[in-house]
This record gives sequence, C-alpha cells and structure tokens, in this order.
Amino acid sequence: MTTAALNTYLDYLMILAHGTEVQRELRADDPPRPYRSGDAVARGLCGRLLLHYVTEANVGRFRQGRADACYVTPTALSPEDTVDWLRLPAPSQLRRYALLLRPDAIEWIQGPMQVAFSRGIQYILPAGFPKEAVFVPGAPDSQWECVIS
Repeated sequence: MTTAALNTYLDYLMILAHGTEVQRELRADDPPRPYRSGDAVARGLCGRLLLHYVTEANVGRFRQGRADACYVTPTALSPEDTVDWLRLPAPSQLRRYALLLRPDAIEWIQGPMQVAFSRGIQYILPAGFPKEAVFVPGAPDSQWECVIS
C-alpha cells in the first residue's frame, strides 16, 4: 500500500466516522452539490486543515485568498502523487507547495466527494477562500505556502 493510499483511506475513515458521506465524483449532468458551512466541515474533519496544492508559478498568488472557485483536499500527498490522486490540471507540473486552510474560516464548502478517475477526496470552495483561512503553523498572523517533499 502506498502512502497516498493509506493517507486517503485514513481520511475516508475519519470523514465517515463523523457521519458524513463521501459523495461520488461530479458528472456533467449532476445538480449542484449542497453547500455546507465551513464550521460544519471543520467539525467533520476534527480540526484537520484542508490543503490547496499550488504549482511553483502560483506560489504567492493566493496568500491573500482567492475569490474564484477552487478545489482542496484533506489528504497530505507527495508532489509525485498530487496529480494522479487529485487529477490536477497541468499534470506535468509537480505540486511542491500547499496552502494550509482552516475550513472554519471559509463560508461555504461543497463535499466531500471522490475525485473523478481517481481515489482521492476533494472539496469545492465555490467562492474561494479569504486570507484569514490561510494557516501557517507557528506563525498565526502570516500567510505563505508550505513546501511539500
């Protein structure tokens, strides 16, 4: 079993243990997924943070938040696993950086759901996230990415 498989499996167990269903992947004809408050998602994740993986070209771009829809995951993955497990765009670019996000600081979240053609777990932030959601361990008033290796 790979680390990615183990981490994802443990995330599934944690989410299911708190009574939240992991929905199937999105399909073109699906109605919009229901919105949940960030507080409700935070409780379901037992205080875990969400990860927003970014390419090297986008380092620094979202430190002040973002207002457009984006995808996040609770699962810690190696740079080599992020594209396969999350089906990220620009698959030739490893994700060596991630913003850690506090779900309780995000107003609305959709998910959790499976990633299409994969086994990963994702949430959608339909209105992005505010800068207050960005969390840096040991530096609570700062916003920057963590290096993933």
